[in-house]
Amino acid sequence: MADTIVDALALDPTAGPRDIDQAQWRNLEVFLTDAARDDLAGAVRTFVSAGSSAVAGIFLGNLLWASLVITVDDSGAAATVSTIDGPAAQTAGDMTKAAGEAVKWVQAHHGPCSLGFFVDKVHAEALLGASDKAGAIRTASAAGGLVLSPVPAALATALA
Repeated sequence: MADTIVDALALDPTAGPRDIDQAQWRNLEVFLTDAARDDLAGAVRTFVSAGSSAVAGIFLGNLLWASLVITVDDSGAAATVSTIDGPAAQTAGDMTKAAGEAVKWVQAHHGPCSLGFFVDKVHAEALLGASDKAGAIRTASAAGGLVLSPVPAALATALA
């Protein structure tokens, strides 16, 4: 599985992916270029607290188009990846409400969630291509295309 999200996160081969919604995973794999996968791995190391999880979601219109849930072990290393699954994966409607439901789902299935990052597809594409990631996140937020909740202190500081 060279050059995949799993490899970029340097997951232990005995851990790896679990509970994958195949449609969301395919969308995510196509969407994330090699450089974006490296950025993702760096963001996990920087912003996701040891012993917690992070969830990222990309919305296309009012539908959750792709998601990624990453759990981090007590040493701070990525332990598993998955997607939002079941009815929570089919959540449609207001991004803020859907993001809140996704975080609740992560907390119920993966424990504490220290980062929730939800963005519409247009702004996700802009973020991936931006050299100034913080600026792209601020632009998405100002346009109403971003929901950050929960937000770790290190990310809030980086965006200030």
